[in-house]
Amino acid sequence: NKRRECGYSIFKSIKLACIRTRNILDILILNIFHIRFFFKVLSDLSLLEKKKLYNLFLFLPFVGYLSIGISSIHRKNKYYLMRTIESIFSQSSPEELKEIVLVVYLSNNDSTLNNQTAKEIKDGFSSHIDEGNLLVICSSLASYPSLQGLQRNFWDKDESVQHRSKQNVDYAFLVNFCASLSRYYLMLEDDVVCANGFLSIIQQFIRERGEPWTTVAFSTLGYIGKLYHNEDLPKLARFLLLFYDVMPCDWLLELFHQSKAQKEIITFRPSLFQHIGRISSFHTMETIFKDPEFQEDFGDFGDFPAVACYTDIPVFDDYVPEEVCPPGKGVFWGRNVTSGSSFTIVFETPIILQKLQIYTGSAEYKRDILYSGYVELGTVKIKENDSATCRIFRKAGDFHNGKFELDNFGQVMEEQIHCLRIQVTVTQKEWLIIRKINIWVKRG
Repeated sequence: NKRRECGYSIFKSIKLACIRTRNILDILILNIFHIRFFFKVLSDLSLLEKKKLYNLFLFLPFVGYLSIGISSIHRKNKYYLMRTIESIFSQSSPEELKEIVLVVYLSNNDSTLNNQTAKEIKDGFSSHIDEGNLLVICSSLASYPSLQGLQRNFWDKDESVQHRSKQNVDYAFLVNFCASLSRYYLMLEDDVVCANGFLSIIQQFIRERGEPWTTVAFSTLGYIGKLYHNEDLPKLARFLLLFYDVMPCDWLLELFHQSKAQKEIITFRPSLFQHIGRISSFHTMETIFKDPEFQEDFGDFGDFPAVACYTDIPVFDDYVPEEVCPPGKGVFWGRNVTSGSSFTIVFETPIILQKLQIYTGSAEYKRDILYSGYVELGTVKIKENDSATCRIFRKAGDFHNGKFELDNFGQVMEEQIHCLRIQVTVTQKEWLIIRKINIWVKRG
């Protein structure tokens, strides 16, 4: 540890000297020195230390799981970037944050505006910068290819052609910078909100995806939520630059995965990201684009007591009870839902329940809700073949429009419970999706 701290201190001093003198040759030599030192200590570093090492030198890549790229331009009427950054971090657990690096590319032509925005980000998210979760970058317009006299391929005005062409170059610079930062790269816009635990959901989907892929969409809108392999980023950057003045970015992204033999886009449902902006980055345009597939349960997501889930409802495909059982990241999907069917949650240790929310159905399958049923609280846990249940149950309340919400359990049952049970009271033609179970436990 002492050797490592000494190395950090020495390299920091050398790096600052090189940057101040702008000596490119010294920087290249220093880079080689960095690599030698890096490989000596890499195996002993934690993820956080690797991030700090990357932020310290900016010559060596931190290889985490996911880098998230946002290209942001200031809007005259309303600015959503700070809310987007907050959503990314607040919807990620401490363990998930260890695997994330967010890169914000400030693409304003005005350096004063870039500096002002960078200061706002630093003031609002200094702890995430210190932890290595947030990088802010920018580039001079002098580095861009020509944005004047471009061909009008779709009868657009010159200003519109210039805007979309610059946007292509913005994304090309951003994805090229993010190459080698992580195993995967996620493209977002600067006016979105995220679903809770989006990283774990992405990890699970990729882990279970057996077939090769180039692009996976975690949102149905434009270039929001598009996932790429790290090794494809330099190719994507060149592709965007090659056709920067030909067509809009979302069209180029579709052609990119097609050029790599992925005929159709692979779309994860429900969407993990939602567009919130109303003012376009083109300033004069107001747009209201919403992803109908996005699922978000507002507010807190409850506690995660140790539980097991069981049901006698026939399961569709791989949408088993464990997928939604807290802290599940998926949904339960059952078919042939009949009167008397049930879905039971059994606690490893008894709890006193404070609040409960259960949501059924989804944005895509709005009819797959629980039409008639209620929730029961159970005591005296018993084993039953390969499952478990409770011997005594007491009704707590009914479902309404596919939802169950109750936050005054002190008035219903103040004693410890061992089970929660969803009881179906009417046979229904539609299947049943349970998409979210939020449980709050009374403390003390």
